[in-house]
Parts: sequence; C-alpha cells; structure tokens
Amino acid sequence: MPQSALAAAAHLRFELDLAPGESSTAARIIVRQDSAALREIVLDGARLQKATGDGEITLRQGQLRWAPPATGGTLRYQVPLSHRRQGKTAPGNDAWVGAKFAVFRGEDAFPIRAWRRTKDSGLTGELIVRRPDQWSLITPYLPDALGRLTIRNPGQRMARPVGWITAGDLGTRRDTIADIEIIVTAPRGERMERVAMLGLLRWTLPQLVQQLATAESRPRYISVVAAGPPLWLGALSAPNSIFVHSDRPLISENGTSTIVHEMVHVLLADLDTPREQDWIDEGLAEYLSLRALRDSGTISALRYEATIAEFRRWGGAVTSLRTPSSTGPVTARAVTVFADLDTELRKSGRNGQSLALLIKGLLESGRRADLATLRQGARKMLGRDSLALAPAAVPGLD
Repeated sequence: MPQSALAAAAHLRFELDLAPGESSTAARIIVRQDSAALREIVLDGARLQKATGDGEITLRQGQLRWAPPATGGTLRYQVPLSHRRQGKTAPGNDAWVGAKFAVFRGEDAFPIRAWRRTKDSGLTGELIVRRPDQWSLITPYLPDALGRLTIRNPGQRMARPVGWITAGDLGTRRDTIADIEIIVTAPRGERMERVAMLGLLRWTLPQLVQQLATAESRPRYISVVAAGPPLWLGALSAPNSIFVHSDRPLISENGTSTIVHEMVHVLLADLDTPREQDWIDEGLAEYLSLRALRDSGTISALRYEATIAEFRRWGGAVTSLRTPSSTGPVTARAVTVFADLDTELRKSGRNGQSLALLIKGLLESGRRADLATLRQGARKMLGRDSLALAPAAVPGLD
C-alpha cells in the first residue's frame, strides 16, 4: 500500500455567520480527523471572545491553544470583524461589517498563528460563510461544481482562510486575462470603474505574468475587492486577492497605478524577503508596475522618465533603507535603486537580461531575496559588481 494511503489526515471546516451591522460575529472551526492528525491549533486569543469547544482549550499570554479530540471536534467563538486601522495617516477601517456590506480578511475571522500535527499528516480546509439570502459572497477561493469553497492557498501556506472576503449587495465584473480569472467587486451603487480596471489589467497583466510568474506561483484566480468609506483610503494585497479603496484612481497624477502595484505583490507573494528590508517588496512592486505601464504603452516613455526623476528627488535624502515598513521617501529611493539596476542589466550587452529575469530566478530557486542574493544574482548576470547595488546606492544596509 502506498505510504500516502497510510498517512493520517484532518479536514477543517471554517464556518462564519455574518450578521449585518453586528459588532461581533460567530465563528467555528470544525475538525474531522483520524489518528489525532491535528494535535493543536494556536490562535490570537486577544481577538477572540467566549471561546468554547471540545477537547482542551487554554488561554495564556494572549494565545488561545486548542487541542481537539483525536477524532475531531469543534471550537466556537465570537470575533469582532470591524477594525480601525492604526496610525495617524489615512484613517479608516481595514475591516468592516455594516448594514449593507462587509469587507474583511479570512485572517480577521480565523486568526490562526500556528498548529501542530503528526508527521506527514495531510490537512485540507473548506470555508463556509453564512449571510443574508440577498447578500452575494466573493472570497479568494473559486467554488467547485457543488458550490464548496475548498481552500487552496499559494505556496506552502496553511489550509486556513486568508485573503479578502466581501459580502453584500455586490456588483461584479469578470474577465480572463493571461489565463487568470479576474473578478472586480464593489458594493452596488458604489462609484467603481470595474470595466476600466479590467481594461488596465488587460494591458499590463500579461507582461507581468510572463515576466514574473512561475509554474508554481501563477494564480488561477485573483479577486479585486473595492469599497468606499468607512474603509481605509489605500490598498492591500493578500494571497489571490486585493483590496483597493474605490476612490483610488486607476493611474495617479504621478504616473503610477495602485492596482498594478498590488498585482505585482500578488505575483510575488512567494518571494522570500527579510522583514527588516521591506524596501525590496515595496520598491519592486512600484518599479515593476511602473515599467509595465511604460512597456504596454499605457504611459509614455517621457512620463515614465519624469516619474523616475520625481522618485529620485523624493528619496534623495534617505539615509537608510532598513525598515520593516517601507513608505514615502524610502520606497521612492528603492524604486530608483531597482530602476538603475534594471537599466544596468538591460544595457549589459547580454541578451534578455533584466531585473524581472533576476527576480523570477529567485522565485524559481526558492532563494531568499535579500541584498546579498540580489548582488550575487546581478554580478552573475553582469559579469561584474553592480553599480546600482553598491553600498552608497543602498544606504544603511552595509
């Protein structure tokens, strides 16, 4: 008998009961298993209320630990989904359950931090969101023929709900772009240029997918969720999904695009970057999205050069790129680092060399994308040290 047939297995069903306008939502994690495949789930206990269930439940140092019975069981709790974004800039909610619609992430409802399972055991997951009959539902998972939302997360992520979920009286538009099913959703009546957004992605996404996506990382489906107040005036990507405020322009006055930027984040979701070097994530997303706008003819070469020049002025005074949260001048400086590196690679005389090719190589190899590997990869492609990645060009990292 094959070894896989002998392995223990557990199936997790994640259930959520959305109640319009309610500040707290009922949730359940139901485990069906054999041979005690799943030993323990660790959740963010600070977010949960009234937790009860089968097996052993302990709350210590802000963590709720649930050890389900060997044959499975249920953990029940209440969780507040509406959440005000912290910080002084761009106030608003990054999760919301209102009377007419809800927007939140799967991690908000099921804040799992870790789990323990038996060696070689298999885990599968399924999401069920109960809501009013008149409410539609969009999640990061495509329903199967029976309407079941089987959880399929990119990479090695746990089989638990992650990414943006929206429900309510929704208006949606769908298209297939670069063999990826794209759906753009916003509450009905909300000012949202759904078809125009799909048009912009039709110009830019094929090139990005060709340049960056690997056989393993290429998504089958991406959901774009939009909403206005009281949601935060910004955008955030997650596996297979993106949130963007409905007032964000498709292309800003400075020639950049929020939605194309976030699409790069989705395509590079499996790129392993150091937490303290967030300039790599944000700089790549902003530069590669800007380059896609230029190469697709969406913006002119002249406007592209003007945008790079503006980033150069904005980030010129930055003394260190080392930060866990890259914004403003730091991201601007990062954009110019990658613009200069891309130019250096393209002008090297070696056919087909580019920053995108360097990054795709790191994705395919699974190597960490830190400054050292970027330098190593660039040196290999150039046959010499990269001027763009010299210590003076990346301040605060050497």
